[in-house]
Amino acid sequence: MGWMIYCAICGGPFSSQIDMGDPEGTEDDCYRPWGNNTAELVNLIAYHDWAEGGEPHVFPFHPICYDNILRRCLHPENPEQSSREALWNVFEDLNGGMFRRLQLDYGKPEPSEGQVWDTRKGHEVLVVNPVQIPELDTGLASITKALTNNKALHWNPTTKDLFDKLPAELRQEIFHLLPLGSILALRAASWTMHTTPLSSSFWTQRLENEIPWLWEINTIDLLHSQEVENKAANLLLDIQAKSQFTPDNDDYIFGLANRRRIWGVCEQIRDRYFKKLEELRIPINMNRS
Repeated sequence: MGWMIYCAICGGPFSSQIDMGDPEGTEDDCYRPWGNNTAELVNLIAYHDWAEGGEPHVFPFHPICYDNILRRCLHPENPEQSSREALWNVFEDLNGGMFRRLQLDYGKPEPSEGQVWDTRKGHEVLVVNPVQIPELDTGLASITKALTNNKALHWNPTTKDLFDKLPAELRQEIFHLLPLGSILALRAASWTMHTTPLSSSFWTQRLENEIPWLWEINTIDLLHSQEVENKAANLLLDIQAKSQFTPDNDDYIFGLANRRRIWGVCEQIRDRYFKKLEELRIPINMNRS
């Protein structure tokens, strides 16, 4: 009996190899079909039979884990510039025993690395598409629709706002103390806070620090109007609560939890990747933002 093959990036199986019922609430095209596609990271034209010691290795991965998540994590502004040579060398350095998985923390739930895929409660999240996420698309569509409501831009409240009494510097400081979802909720609730300017550098930095794995948000003007801010606040607060797997909580979004987990793996690879670029003296734009 042969060994299962696991994605070097997400640690999950290739879907045709497993037998697991569809997770409740997921759509067919967002479940296992994405994992049926396989690609490999090789050193030039090398092929490796693991029994032949000393030969270069081939690292299998799901194309969307590589193209949509890892490369975006490495070079957010231009994923296409990632160096396959540097990545192969990083993977080779991280190659674990029996060549089944890289020596990385694959997050929770921890993927199986046994001879066969071990189907356990909660592990359905590992085989749900981390890029095509219907629940996320629905929330983003609501925000996009609100962006077209120009009337909301000219709304001027007549009620008193307690934040009127605070100096601008203190209002800015409040923003610095809050997470993104709470910033948006506060701006949606208070006209004074809504009209308190936020620098683009501050906003960009917060997006990168808090939700770098939610790249769809980067192209949306979340500060457009209070209506947009309200919808965005609801979405972000919901996402923060439902994008992380915990054994005692079943109320999470499968695709988001899987994406956030995989992004954590990619961040570990990224740290080693940039060191490898310098070591190999590969000429590439080192700007990570």
